[in-house]
Amino acid sequence: MEQTEIIKSAVEKLGKFDDKKHLLVGFDGFVDEIIHVVDQRKNDKEYDRIPDIKSFAERIAQVAGLSANIEKVPIQTKLGGNGPIMGNAVIAQGHEVTYIGALGKHFIQPVFREFADSCKNVYSLTEPGYTDALEFFDGKIMMGKMNNLVEVNFENLLEKLPLPELKKLLSEIDMLAFTNWTMLSRLNGIMTEFNKIISKLKDKPLIFIDLADPKKRTKADIKEVLSIISGLKSETILSMNLSESTIISLTLGIKEDEILTRAILIREKLGIAGVVIHPTNGAAIATETQCKWVDGPYTARPALTTGAGDNFNAGFCTGWLAGMEPAECLAMGVCSSGFYVRNSRSASRDDLHDFMKKWADVNCGTI
Repeated sequence: MEQTEIIKSAVEKLGKFDDKKHLLVGFDGFVDEIIHVVDQRKNDKEYDRIPDIKSFAERIAQVAGLSANIEKVPIQTKLGGNGPIMGNAVIAQGHEVTYIGALGKHFIQPVFREFADSCKNVYSLTEPGYTDALEFFDGKIMMGKMNNLVEVNFENLLEKLPLPELKKLLSEIDMLAFTNWTMLSRLNGIMTEFNKIISKLKDKPLIFIDLADPKKRTKADIKEVLSIISGLKSETILSMNLSESTIISLTLGIKEDEILTRAILIREKLGIAGVVIHPTNGAAIATETQCKWVDGPYTARPALTTGAGDNFNAGFCTGWLAGMEPAECLAMGVCSSGFYVRNSRSASRDDLHDFMKKWADVNCGTI
């Protein structure tokens, strides 16, 4: 199918999809402070932003060996972490979410209250991490403080959700989403123990994985989690942005710059159902039955980029749960992300349908 036909087909199927699926999402939690970095201060209220990451890097490099004062302007404090943002987007798209993660140890932190109230169930294991999200027009720099997240582990999970209840939950959900492995040093244990339970189920949930930027983890760590992913006993999709896919491919001994071919080779190495790579201008998917690239509704002036990948994941998963073709799932993902970066909020199912229809009507041109 051509690009516009893919979008139109996905729109038609989305219009007929009225099911409410149940997803288990986890396992992080961050309080995100969205920040602009000042280039030049004009007066008390007005300033020019440093526009892109390269300019920010150059500003820092210029003062190496000296010192500098760089002004940060807080724009918004919001729920953060791959899990809560994806979970929030999944709920907006009409599904039920059980959330396990780090939303507060003794009580749910206020920034997560609305999200938690929207969930079917919440099991919070510890205090959240905290992130300064430096927003630029070409991307973001996430500066995290995450010492609490070591408490996200299987032993603490069982204190909140005893094994019989966990087994029942895993037998009832339609999809299990593991997110932000990079920030969760004990997530391997959770994945391994969940896999033992899932392997014995007759009706297994779909598994969706977003490792998040693994650059700070060792090569041995990355190899270990990829081995765990290869051994998961259910239909599994691994989703990555471009930078993440570079790290994963090199860890697997794959040297390939063309994105779709890279996705194909990673999937073959891991032996899983599918691999998704989503740079800012579109997305690629490789499955056993279809390998496809879909352009995205790119904008050079996003209102918000922190959480764009998580909203891509939510849209993709809605498509997957609706039984769409792999390329149509990509269309759902890029449009879910495209709506979010323009509107600074997650799309409802109706929002997503209207956004996709509008984009298809202009033959996937500028909207």
